This record gives sequence, structure tokens and C-alpha cells, in this order.
Amino acid sequence: MNFKKKSLVLAMSAVCAMMITAGCGKVNVGYVDYARVQTEAPQIKNSMDEMQKRMEEFQKDAEKQLKEQGANIKSEEDAQKFQELQQQLRMQGAGIQQQYATQVQSKIYAAMDGIAKEKKLDTVVKSNGKDGMVIGGVDVTDDVIAKLQ
Repeated sequence: MNFKKKSLVLAMSAVCAMMITAGCGKVNVGYVDYARVQTEAPQIKNSMDEMQKRMEEFQKDAEKQLKEQGANIKSEEDAQKFQELQQQLRMQGAGIQQQYATQVQSKIYAAMDGIAKEKKLDTVVKSNGKDGMVIGGVDVTDDVIAKLQ
């Protein structure tokens, strides 16, 4: 009886091991030079240029507001209001940058996802060009740039 249980457990273990390894195959990985996409993809360049213009306009307006309020500081309360304005403007500037960064990232990730499906890749990872190196895999940087025309 004990021999039968051991044999059954061994047979079940072997079947489970075969089932687990049967699903293991070659993993197709793609990689993207993210920095290159940011500098070469027309949609991304346009978004970055738009952000730059918007930030320049915002900075001019912010400097004007700060100059006007800074000239009118006559009390502790005025100084406190000035500091609050500075903080508010910093947060608005960061919000503008975050909005565009999220927009750019979404566009790039959507293009990466599309290329992964087209080329039947299991995953696509970001590479930092010179700093980061991916050994093996398929470079899909040019495909992502083309998709972002």
C-alpha cells in the first residue's frame, strides 16, 4: 500500500512537471531606445515643443505676477501672500510639465504596445541607449518612431 502511494505521488509529480515545462518556450522580447524615440518621433517632438512654448508663456506670466506682488510687500502678511503665490506658481508649472509628460508617455506606450502585437512580441522594454543595454531581443525603436509619425 505504501509503495502504491509513493508511486502515485511520483507519477503525479512527473505529470505536473511536464505540464509546467510544456508551456515554457521561447520568449520574444523587443526593446526601445526611449531617449531616441523622444528626440526623433515627430508626434513626441511636437508635444515637447508645445510644452516648451506653454512653459515659456507661463513663466513670463508668473514673473509678471511675482514682480507686481513683490513690489507691494509692506507687511508680514504681504510677504506670506507672496510666498503662497510662489508656491502656487511652482505647482502650476509642475502640473503643466506633468500633463505633457503623461501625454508623451501614453503615446509612446501605445505605439510600443501596437508594435508588440504586430511583431508578436511577448514584451517590449525600455532601453536607455548608451547607458542601458539589452542583450538579445529585437530592436523596435525605428518601428515605434515610424508609428509616431
